[in-house]
Amino acid sequence: MTARTSPSRPVQGNLAVQGILQSSRFPILVTVFILGLIIPLIVNAGGVRLSVYRIVLLVLFFPALFKLLSGAAGRIKTSDIAIIVICLWSTLAILVVQGPLIETIGILIVETLGSYLIGRCYIRTPTQFLQMSRLFFFIILVIFPLAVFESLTGRELILQVFDMVGTAYPAANMDKRMGLYRAQGPFAHPIHFGLFFGAFIGLVYYVVGYGRQIFSRFWRTAVVAVTGALALSSGPLTALVAQVYMIIWDRVLIQVKSRWYILGFLAILAYIVIDVLSNRNPFQIFISYLAFNTDTAYNRIYIWIYGTGSIWANPLWGVGIDGYWSRPYWMSPSADMFWIVPAMRHGIVVWIGYFTLFFSITGPLIFRKFGPRLHAYRLGFLTTIFGLFMAGWTVHYWDATFAFFMFLLGSGVWMIDYKEIEAGETPLPDSPPEGTRIYSRFPIRPSPSRLETPQKRGTSK
Repeated sequence: MTARTSPSRPVQGNLAVQGILQSSRFPILVTVFILGLIIPLIVNAGGVRLSVYRIVLLVLFFPALFKLLSGAAGRIKTSDIAIIVICLWSTLAILVVQGPLIETIGILIVETLGSYLIGRCYIRTPTQFLQMSRLFFFIILVIFPLAVFESLTGRELILQVFDMVGTAYPAANMDKRMGLYRAQGPFAHPIHFGLFFGAFIGLVYYVVGYGRQIFSRFWRTAVVAVTGALALSSGPLTALVAQVYMIIWDRVLIQVKSRWYILGFLAILAYIVIDVLSNRNPFQIFISYLAFNTDTAYNRIYIWIYGTGSIWANPLWGVGIDGYWSRPYWMSPSADMFWIVPAMRHGIVVWIGYFTLFFSITGPLIFRKFGPRLHAYRLGFLTTIFGLFMAGWTVHYWDATFAFFMFLLGSGVWMIDYKEIEAGETPLPDSPPEGTRIYSRFPIRPSPSRLETPQKRGTSK
C-alpha cells in the first residue's frame, strides 16, 4: 500500500493505520501473565506468597490502572465501576471485621482488580483477542500429553520438574475416579486444572476455529474437552458440558435467528416446571445431577443453605476471610461455591458487585450485532464465560483460577462498543475505528450490497 503524496490527509491516514497495527500487537507482559498462570513456582517474600502471575500483576497494576483512568482503554464502563466497588467494599469489610491485614488486602486488590485490568486494558482489538485465544490453545496442546501421562500413571510430572527448580505446589494425591488418576497439572488442585483447560471450548471452537473446516474445528475442540475432563471433577465438567450444549444448539438451529431467545425461554420454562412438580427446588436437582456422588451433591446443597444463611445473618460486612460461618458440626469449613463466597466474606454489597460485573459485560454482548468474524468471537467469549458462570455454582475460584476468571471477564469488554467498517473486507488485521480514512493508489470498490460512504471505507490491495 502506497500513500498519496500531494495532500496532507493521506499521510495522516497512513499514520492512523500504523497506530492501529501497533495497537494490535500482543503485549509481551500479557503473554508472561498468561504463562505465569500455569507456572507452579512459589516465592515467599515477607510473609506474602508470590507466584509468577502475581509478580506480573504487581508490575502491571499501576500502568493498567492509569490506562483505564486516563481513557486510553475507552470510556469507563459499568463493569469498571463494579469491580472497583468490590475491591473498596472488601477492603473496608476486612478492616472492620479483621483489622488492618495489609498483605491480605493488597493481594485481594491486586488479584481482583489487577487481573481484570490486564484483560480490560491490553486486549482491545479482534487480533489481540485472537492471539490470546491461540496462546491458550497452544498451552493446551503442550499440556495435553502430560495430562494423559499423569492420568494413567498418577505421577505429577509437571510439579516434579518445577519442584527441582524451586518450590512448587504440593501434590494433591487424590483418589482414583473411573479407574484414572485426577490430573493436577501445574495447579494447586485437580479442580483448577479442569476449570482452566476445560473453559476454552467456546474460544477454541469459535475464535481459533473461525474460518476453518469442520474437522479442524472438531479436533481442536475435542483436545480441549478431553484435557479438561481429565480432572474428573464435577465442577469443571459443568463448564465443559454447558459449552458443548451451547455449540450443539447453535449449530443445529443455525438457520433459526431467534434460537438464543428460544433457549432462554426454554430454560425459564424448565425452571418453573421443575419448581412446581418436584419436591426439591431446581437448584438442588441441578446440583444432584452434576456431582460425581450423592455425598458431594448434598454437601453443595448444604453449602447453599447455610452459606446464604450466613450472608443474611451478616449482610453488611460478612464474616471475613476464613471467618466462622454457622453450619452443622459435620460440615467442612470449605465453601465450594464461588457465587456466594465473596458475599459470605464481605457482605451483600460485594455480592451485588460480582453479579453486576458479570452481567454488565455479558448482557450488552448478547444483543450486539456484528459481522461474521466478530459475531463468532462474541459467541466464543459468551460460551466460555457462560460455562464458567455455571461452574461457579459448584466450585470456588481461588488462586490462579480466580485471576484467570477476572482476566477473562476483562478481555471481553472491548466488544461492547467496538466499531466495525461495514464496506467490504479489509486486509488489515483489525477494523480501524469508525471514521478513519485509509488511502491507497487504487480506487476502492464499493460492496455490491450497499454503497460506500466516506465514514465507512475499506481498503484494497
